[in-house]
Amino acid sequence: MIMFRNIMIKTLLVLACFSASIFGILSLGYGSDVVSVAMIFKTVQDVTRKSLSTEWVKASKGENLVSGDQLKTGQRSLAVVKFLDNSILRVREQSVLTISGEGSRGSAIKTIQLNGGAVGFDVQKQHENELFQLTSPTSVASIRGTKGKWSGGRGNDTLIVTEGLVNLKNNATNQSVNVPGGFIGFSNQDGSVSSRKATDQELADASIIASNNSLNELDLQFKDPQGQSKELKLKYNR
Repeated sequence: MIMFRNIMIKTLLVLACFSASIFGILSLGYGSDVVSVAMIFKTVQDVTRKSLSTEWVKASKGENLVSGDQLKTGQRSLAVVKFLDNSILRVREQSVLTISGEGSRGSAIKTIQLNGGAVGFDVQKQHENELFQLTSPTSVASIRGTKGKWSGGRGNDTLIVTEGLVNLKNNATNQSVNVPGGFIGFSNQDGSVSSRKATDQELADASIIASNNSLNELDLQFKDPQGQSKELKLKYNR
């Protein structure tokens, strides 16, 4: 009986130590600042990523992006990034951006800094304690649920809003303007910020970039039976 009791006590001590070790590991994992902010949903051709601890490497569909990660697209390339709240960014060719997240699971404040190129955005309605920001060295565009196109990142920024309302602020002067759906906003290196009604072509371009399928155009040249050169434009989704 005494022997059985000793065996039980030793067994319980081993289980207690094992449980404490597992709990400690899990606590470290949950306490880490490294949390997923978004996921790479799609890549087309030359798309690379860079983290705080690694250099540029090829990006792949399904990879998580944590706060501080950078994404870059080459010529004729495209990346689609999906956030935890189902907001979507469509990164156009020759673009460079940095993704950051703060708060619970990195989803309370989401900041995308554009350092060149363009992105189409389809941002879900944000809760009262949430914020989605498109930034550059020149500007901050604060979004709470809208669609459009953000381009620039190297001094002069352009914001086209197809739905909703976006506040566009210039970092140099802190001047801002509200850009509603159907309008285009400008924020410049000289500190100026302004807006105007967008043209039909500007809105069509932004709608295509912000939509689920990016519309592309292929030019084909051929000769008819009489030897005359002809051009055929084909529009397709990818």
